[in-house]
Amino acid sequence: MKIPALILAFIFSHCVQASCQLEEYERFLNTQSLVMLEASVKLFEDDKDKFKTIKPFVKMEVRNNKLKVYIARKLSELNPEVLNLTGPIANLVPSVSVQIMPDGSIRDKVDLAMSADSFYRQEKAAMKPVEQLYLYHEGMTEKDKKRFLIARNSLSKHMETNEQFVFMKRAFTTSLESVCPVD
Repeated sequence: MKIPALILAFIFSHCVQASCQLEEYERFLNTQSLVMLEASVKLFEDDKDKFKTIKPFVKMEVRNNKLKVYIARKLSELNPEVLNLTGPIANLVPSVSVQIMPDGSIRDKVDLAMSADSFYRQEKAAMKPVEQLYLYHEGMTEKDKKRFLIARNSLSKHMETNEQFVFMKRAFTTSLESVCPVD
């Protein structure tokens, strides 16, 4: 009777552990989205032109944060070894995690693990042109790039004045293990 109870306790503690990690990651991403949205409202009040420039970028980041939460939840069920459980809270879903395939090609581990998920594929495909524009400045003229970077700098300054900004910064340096200790 003790062995089944121990197995159940282990499984339950593992679920609680994963739940804690997911909650911390989701809290970080939701805080980041909230801080960014509140900062964009302040930017709207200060300078409507900068707001118009930065609005699509903010929408992309909020959508990307929602997708990251979705990915973390799915990976915790399907393939938890892809998750970065020992790193900072902000890196639970690794940005870059490569795997060398048998044919010698290099693939992203998250993409591989999520390849069968149609929602993930649709979101990635829909966001790709916007990401290329705002993250890599592909298709931007020098004038548009300069205007975007100025607006993004203004957005960042407004974000830094938000009281939740400290928590958001902490997520880049605080490890998940320190917040969700392993028993």
